Formats: sequence, C-alpha cells, structure tokens
Amino acid sequence: MTRSEDNGGPYEVHCSGVIAKALRRLQRQGSQEGRGERVLTAIRQVWQRLARGHTQFGEPLYRLPVLRMQIRSGVVRPLAVDFGVCEDRPLVFVKGVRLLSKEDA
Repeated sequence: MTRSEDNGGPYEVHCSGVIAKALRRLQRQGSQEGRGERVLTAIRQVWQRLARGHTQFGEPLYRLPVLRMQIRSGVVRPLAVDFGVCEDRPLVFVKGVRLLSKEDA
C-alpha cells in the first residue's frame, strides 16, 4: 500500500504482492534487455500519475457499477498498466502491468 503523501497526490495507489513481484520481474527483464533505467523511470511516472488523478492518465475500458469503479489502461513507455479507480473514494488499485516489446516501446 502506498500513502497519498508518499506518491505525490490525493489518490492512494495500492497493488498486491503479486503485482509488486511482477514489477520487480519487469525491472530485471528490462535491465537484461538494456533498458532497465527506462523501465524504472516508467514505474515511477506511472505511480505519480495514478496518485495525481486518474482522469488525466490512460483510457477508460469499462465500469464496474456495483463496486463503483472504473477500469482504465495507461502507458508510459515501455510499461503498460491496467488499474481500477474508485468513484467515491480516492483509491487506485493496480490490476496488471506488462512490459511493451522493444519494437512497441
């Protein structure tokens, strides 16, 4: 869990242990491919953008009306992230991360 003061904005950004592990794996993969610094920078930028306000980052995919949550997808090359944003509380939940191929990045 990340407190809002730590990540530069009014939204709290949360991720599971599985997502945190995936981010570490993507960072290692990026380092092996010679783009580790770009991956690390992208991770930091994604967290900052999620914390500052979801409507400025990514594209809406669908809404979960019962949970009052919007699911969005965003890219800060070479990283892509899927996340959910609560509509009635300042919470963001990271649901998936992936590294774009070198050709796409």
